[in-house]
Amino acid sequence: MNWILNILGANSAVPTRNRFPSGQVLDLGGTSLLIDCGEGSQLRMLEQRIKKTRISYVLISHLHGDHIYGLPGLLTSYNLFSRTLPLCIVGPVGIKRFVDNTIGITGHELSYPVEIIEIDGTTKELVLDKDTFKVYSFPLEHRIPTYGYQIVEKMNRVYLDKEKIAKYKLTDSKIKSLLDGETIKVNGVNWDLSFFERTRTPISYSYVSDTKYFSQCGEYIEKSTALYHESTFLEKDKALATERYHSTAKEAATCAMNGQVGGLILGHFSSRYKTLESFRSEAEVIFKDVFLASNGKSFLIFDDGRISEV
Repeated sequence: MNWILNILGANSAVPTRNRFPSGQVLDLGGTSLLIDCGEGSQLRMLEQRIKKTRISYVLISHLHGDHIYGLPGLLTSYNLFSRTLPLCIVGPVGIKRFVDNTIGITGHELSYPVEIIEIDGTTKELVLDKDTFKVYSFPLEHRIPTYGYQIVEKMNRVYLDKEKIAKYKLTDSKIKSLLDGETIKVNGVNWDLSFFERTRTPISYSYVSDTKYFSQCGEYIEKSTALYHESTFLEKDKALATERYHSTAKEAATCAMNGQVGGLILGHFSSRYKTLESFRSEAEVIFKDVFLASNGKSFLIFDDGRISEV
């Protein structure tokens, strides 16, 4: 099962006419996670025909407005549409108070169960352990407590090698026998499931929100299939990036290289830059597979380790 990453917005600080604050929806196939929820995120979902009813989990990186101001509106809309499915919100300490205050002060009482998990860790920690995926949080280095996330697929089923199935012309009954743990005979040779099984690395996606560069980040996101990393500034403005606890495109690429990830998606661009291709050019000097995030873009994260822009 391949994953789909939908970008709702990838601008920093404030929206512009055609670039919106941080927000993205990761579709795992049946279950979706909303990662950060900047102003207007639910409008972007409507425009992109993303089913917000499939969102069961919200991961908030930190409590700066461009990452959370869309959340009260989304929660209220769920209420107005009589949502009954539970929703889980994960974020730094303070996210519960933010939700309670902004929803409570408007006179709403949510019609659906909401679980809020506050994190305050100093290293990589498991925060969600579900049937088909796990979510880890890890601390970043920003002006206020900020966390990145790594979502990792759980390998809870057997994947068969389609080419071998076709080559040996296996019937449905023989495939069933293999899956039941039996040995089958093909062309006079006995085979078990291990021969026809397609082994692969679980899909994983890492989200590195606002942070200045620090070397340990490469360990936190190691071997991710895809990495989204903030790149608010270009290297020529590195002093400004350091001062404001943000990263440059070169630093994001360095993190991707150190973490040996499959592909790098850059985002959280400062509005001072009118065009974005320079971010890709700067990063590609260090890391090969670089993509630029922008509202409306989608990326396929394949189970063979590749990513591509839809």
